[in-house]
Amino acid sequence: PKTAKDKEPEDVITIEQVRAVLAEKSQAGFTAQVKALLESFDANKLSAVKPENYKDLMAAAQDIK
Repeated sequence: PKTAKDKEPEDVITIEQVRAVLAEKSQAGFTAQVKALLESFDANKLSAVKPENYKDLMAAAQDIK
């Protein structure tokens, strides 16, 4: 049986992966949406976002269009 320690590596989102997606959205003209998204996670910058929120943050960022 799998335990929490057996998580698949691709389930782990790094700050670098999130930063890449946010930078791409920002460069595409969505800077205000990126800033609002960070604020929705009680953060004014990516480094202030808790690592356990990276997956949700990245999913939300990918939805910015």
